[in-house]
Amino acid sequence: MRLGAELGQRAEQRLALGPRMLQCIEVLQLASADLAELVAVELESNALLEDLRPPEAEVETPPVGAGDAAPTEDVAATRRGSEDDAKLAFLQNLADPSGPSLLAHLREQLAWRDVSAELAGGVLALAELLDERGYLRADEAELRGAAGPAPLPEALALLQSLEPRGLGARSAIEALLLQVPPDDPDYPDIRLLLTEHLDALAANKLPEVARVTGRSVAEIEGLLQRIRRLDPRPGAQFIDAPSPGVRPDLVVHHEGDRVLVRVADGTIPELGINAEYAALLDADSGEADVQSYLRPRLDAARDLLWALEQRRATLLRVGQAVMDHQRDFLNAGEGAIRPLRMADVAAVVELHASTVSRAVAGKWVQTARGVFPLRSFFDGRHAAAGAEAPGRRALQSRLKELVQGEDPMRPWSDDDLAVLLARGGAHVARRTVAKYRRDLGIPSSWRRRRHRTQP
Repeated sequence: MRLGAELGQRAEQRLALGPRMLQCIEVLQLASADLAELVAVELESNALLEDLRPPEAEVETPPVGAGDAAPTEDVAATRRGSEDDAKLAFLQNLADPSGPSLLAHLREQLAWRDVSAELAGGVLALAELLDERGYLRADEAELRGAAGPAPLPEALALLQSLEPRGLGARSAIEALLLQVPPDDPDYPDIRLLLTEHLDALAANKLPEVARVTGRSVAEIEGLLQRIRRLDPRPGAQFIDAPSPGVRPDLVVHHEGDRVLVRVADGTIPELGINAEYAALLDADSGEADVQSYLRPRLDAARDLLWALEQRRATLLRVGQAVMDHQRDFLNAGEGAIRPLRMADVAAVVELHASTVSRAVAGKWVQTARGVFPLRSFFDGRHAAAGAEAPGRRALQSRLKELVQGEDPMRPWSDDDLAVLLARGGAHVARRTVAKYRRDLGIPSSWRRRRHRTQP
């Protein structure tokens, strides 16, 4: 055996992406809000870039809630009469601004109570220890330290008497019980159900609970109805932040057989090259150090402009292909979404499937039926289904309809639902039905069952 080093040549092909192409890929997969932030940073840092829009034209598209109905722009003249109603509906679908804080809400109530400043201060100090659900998780020593000179039992009792009821509890069960007046005739039974029979109630074993407690099934169901109206997280309505709005990246308008798609880039400034600085880069003008400073910035500005144009063109092509395929959805809703794969769209627009995936990632589309993730329109077929078989969203919609129309005394099992779907032309396995049912948040048949009650 001989050991040694040798020099040789080997030919191979590799895909090397330059900085310009990498930036184009990065810009393509950004959602509108992220892209607007990137452009703002580039405008501030690159003197060669300028916003060509006049100040009065810089109108930002308001965000809308995901799935909310929103008016479609560029509507035909025949629909002008409903514009005011559409605008009103649009405003009603905007994300709600954050309301008053929990502390402000409690402080306002204490102002109407005849309590000392010392006790009111202790209550507010305890309120600052509440977690996002409205529970007090601190130990007694910490609670006494927060209450200060105010007696802890008195401050805690006053806190628990304020609205929303249930604040200051240590657990969900205590929060629920605090919302039922102790002198309520049902209080002992509700307390019994929550503290001793919660697992059986969660399993829908109402006859068993009725037998153990000596109550009828009708009485147990009545108590359950009261419990369901209680809030196990009383502080969440004040502490939870509102969901951020969604800015659509595409707007779709359906006119007869025509599906019109446009890019909603109103939040992105119209960029251009600053002519004054560009003139300094002429061969016969400007100092060498000025040109060495401006040249890379000019190249970066041109690369960004090219990436933005490529993003816009690609997003428009992909969005148009998707909505052309899903025109039934525009007419009939989510139940009419047809099976679609990334590869199918890639073949239509003559792009690689990875490019389509990047164009779809994080993008939202505004239609007359609401605002939806663009990815939600890619609904693959089942392995045993044909090309015209319904997709996942259509099956989920049908499954929801079946459950809503079932006899609550004899709910359909997953096997029953699979048979009913098959009669409609959708042949799916029982395990697929179970998966879709769980995805929709529908309980199993034995949890959905309603027990017969004696008159």
